[in-house]
Amino acid sequence: MPRVSQQYKDERRREIVAAASRCFLEHGFGGASMHRIIAATGLSAGALYNHFPSKHELVVASARAALDRVLTADEDPAPAGDEGTARAAAGEGSERSAGAPGGDPAGWVAELLERLAADPAATRLLLITWGEAVSEPALAAVAGEHLARVREQVEERYGRWAAEELGLGPDRSREWVAMFAQAILSVLQGYVVQSCLLPGFDHDAYLDYARTLAAQ
Repeated sequence: MPRVSQQYKDERRREIVAAASRCFLEHGFGGASMHRIIAATGLSAGALYNHFPSKHELVVASARAALDRVLTADEDPAPAGDEGTARAAAGEGSERSAGAPGGDPAGWVAELLERLAADPAATRLLLITWGEAVSEPALAAVAGEHLARVREQVEERYGRWAAEELGLGPDRSREWVAMFAQAILSVLQGYVVQSCLLPGFDHDAYLDYARTLAAQ
């Protein structure tokens, strides 16, 4: 039997995660049975379990994929449901963070929100993940890791920027970065909740609010 390449395995895992994510969006983590997920992938049960031995592992992989989408940029974004978005939504093979270090904080925040707006499926999975994370330790760990990455990006991008552009000393720079990181987390979480749940949500108005907050 020909040896299966790692690239093939990775691609198959991405396809499985993308199919499972669609099931989780439709039925929730609890309502999406393995029977439904297997049917959505078009694989045999044995083939799927060879990549993901349990539904729990698929839930965690799908949650991580959605969380990673906030901090990764695509060279060629594609509409939800097609192969391009399936690869991106799987959260594998892309480690590029949003933008380069420094730059306008308000612009960076707007970029993050525009990425969420362009990927409503991932945004909904974020909300589902945060809700389940309250009672599921593995999801709580993934969500906590993601939020820590947001803080790290802020520190990497704006630690030096606060000193050079705002003229702050070391202690004040650290304070500013810590407060800005908290503001970014609040803005991102608020966008996810409101865009998914608030009737008549106004994306442009929220974007203006986020830019104003980031510019202060």
